[in-house]
Order: sequence, then C-alpha cells, then structure tokens
Amino acid sequence: MKFKYKCILFLIFFFNQSAKGAENIFLYKGTFSRSIKIEELSKFKLTKKPSNKLKNLLKITGQKEKNLHQILSTEIDFPIKTSSKLMNSRIGEVFLSRLSKIIYPNKISNTKLSTKAMRSGLLISSFNNNQKINLIDFLKAYPNKNIAFDLNALSKTLKKVDSLKELIKFYSDSPFKKLKDGRSST
Repeated sequence: MKFKYKCILFLIFFFNQSAKGAENIFLYKGTFSRSIKIEELSKFKLTKKPSNKLKNLLKITGQKEKNLHQILSTEIDFPIKTSSKLMNSRIGEVFLSRLSKIIYPNKISNTKLSTKAMRSGLLISSFNNNQKINLIDFLKAYPNKNIAFDLNALSKTLKKVDSLKELIKFYSDSPFKKLKDGRSST
C-alpha cells in the first residue's frame, strides 16, 4: 500500500510541476556583455517608458526606443500544426540550428539543446497566444531561466535577411505561384 501512495504522490508532484520560462536576457557582443530582465522589456512594451537600465542598453547598442517597441510589439501568425511540421523537417532543423547560434541558453554551448529549446519556446508561445507569437511571449516560453543573445551573430543574420526577403518575394511572385495555383501552361 505504501508503494501505491508513493506512486500517486510522485504522479501528482510530476504533473503538477509548472515549467518556468526565461527571466533574464544576456546580451553579448565581443567583450561587451549586459543583462536585462524580461519583465523590464515587457513593462516597456506596455508603457513605452524604458527603465534606466533599458535606456543605457539602448544608448550602448545604438537602438532607438521606437524601433525596440515595434520589435517587441510585432506579432506573427504561427499555426502550431504547420509550424511543428516545418520545424521538424530538414530545412526547419537547419533554420533552428542557425537561429540557436544567436539565441541560446546562457553559458550552454550545446547546439542540439539550443535547437530543442528554440523549438519548444516557439511552439509553447504559439499555443499560449492563439497561434501567434511575439518576442516577449517567446522569451517567457523559452525553457531556460537565462537566455543569451549573440549580437554579432544577430547583426550578420539581419544583413542576410534583406536578401532573403527579396528571394521570398521573387518566389511568391514568380511562376512557381502559378504552378501552385494550377494556372501554369506548362
């Protein structure tokens, strides 16, 4: 009987655990490193008034309050079923592994772990927000207390985003769209 009660207590304890998301962001750029609490970013998103620490970070990084607020407020449709399939495909794995070089659990340099954490944060955030994600909700859903952002890697990636946007626009406006819609004469 004691074994039965121990099993029941274990199950209650195991399933009653609430997973906590990230609380702190660590920004790295070369030898530069600073941290900020996600709650400060969340408060800024709501009030548009940065804390003193956030003002200093904005000054150091050269960001503007308006741009940061826009980034934090942007919501993206992220259907769970489709996104999950995409993230578990080969191209999704490549995308997540590259993204996990920019955003990863602080002081943990394991790409596989970072990729799984990224996938988890995206899907949990989407689930919690009616299949939409934004940066704050993603950070709060990220399954590690401390998140690192490599600003050098982010900068390199952002430079590539413009060319990627052009490539996506080309494919969405190209004859491939006609093939997809069944309007092609070929």
